[in-house]
Amino acid sequence: MAEDNTADLLDALKRSEHRYRNIFQAMSVAFWELDFFPVGDLLRGVRKQGVEDFGPYFRKNPDFVRQMMRATRIVDVNDRTVALHGGGDKARLMAAGLDAFWPDASLGVYAAAVIAAVTGKPSYATETRLGTLDGGEFDALFTASFPPDTMNKGTLLIGVIDITERVRAQAQLAQLQAEFAHAARISMLGELTASIAHEVNQPLAAIAASAAAGQRWLARDEPDIEEVRTLVARIAKDAARAADTIGRVRDMAMRRAPEPAALSLNGLVEEAMVFLRHEIQGHGTRVVVDLARGLPPVLADRTQLQQVVVNLAVNAVQAMGEGGTLTLSTAPQDGAVRLTVADTGPGIPEDSLPRLFQSFYTTKAGGMGMGLPICRSILESCGGTITAANGEAGAVFTVTMPAAG
Repeated sequence: MAEDNTADLLDALKRSEHRYRNIFQAMSVAFWELDFFPVGDLLRGVRKQGVEDFGPYFRKNPDFVRQMMRATRIVDVNDRTVALHGGGDKARLMAAGLDAFWPDASLGVYAAAVIAAVTGKPSYATETRLGTLDGGEFDALFTASFPPDTMNKGTLLIGVIDITERVRAQAQLAQLQAEFAHAARISMLGELTASIAHEVNQPLAAIAASAAAGQRWLARDEPDIEEVRTLVARIAKDAARAADTIGRVRDMAMRRAPEPAALSLNGLVEEAMVFLRHEIQGHGTRVVVDLARGLPPVLADRTQLQQVVVNLAVNAVQAMGEGGTLTLSTAPQDGAVRLTVADTGPGIPEDSLPRLFQSFYTTKAGGMGMGLPICRSILESCGGTITAANGEAGAVFTVTMPAAG
């Protein structure tokens, strides 16, 4: 009877092993079965040196991370792994060792997987770059599983999915969004042509007046050099003012890749109000600016984020028509920074609120319906959000962005 039970158990074990091997080979995911046990000896040696936190140690010692990779033995790989990494040669792939497939830029991912394993995490996953036997690289979704029953034996399973096409599609989408944002900026500049011309003409007129006065002072029998010196300084100041306006317009009109940087949201709001000064005055709009002090910077492209602020302000001014009050305020919010743009206009129709950020939907006569969707796209690309609601007096748009760092 005992022999029969043993035979049944062995048969069940064989069937289980057969199922596992079928799944291991049949999946479209590249699977690596690894022997992690020797890495434990290396980590215990580091512990004896007094290292308590592996993270900083790994960052300071990339060669040690490579040493852990070389100590990790490849037990088996499936056919998908061979096709993805090894060019059809399984024996050559396994003989190459794990570190042959890890570019230097991805060392941190392996290190993070080790830390996840030794700290009891059930799994670890991230996107990274991995290599092939012929020296190529590709974008990959890397996953590592650490089941307790196999980790005790030092065995772990790694899965790799090629996401090159997805990353390429995301890059193309980002480029398309940037093109739309540029087109929207050009359209907005077209709406502001009169204001821009006025902002440039004012300092140019002042320059001409100062130059004419300077000529008169110089034409006197006894030229007044001090007056001329004062006028020349005034000319330089007005020239800088005109150049600043032209520079802002040029930045808005340029087509270039986004360049994220740590920016002051308060500073961008102040710049936007200077840029829109004539537009605001032309509509008789009263502006209230309430900027919280000590706000952390946000990480974004300057031109794109300024486009968001300008777009929201112009929408509010145009919605109010003649008169009205535009209020811009900033405040901290749980590790983020909040910008609120409120007006005293007619508000947003209730049936329009759910559709307000949809492409080509507009409540403005002659509008393209792209301004707000582009604002949302710009903000989401840097981890931010935008919402719209009706306040007590009119429309309220709230922008929230994570603090840089």
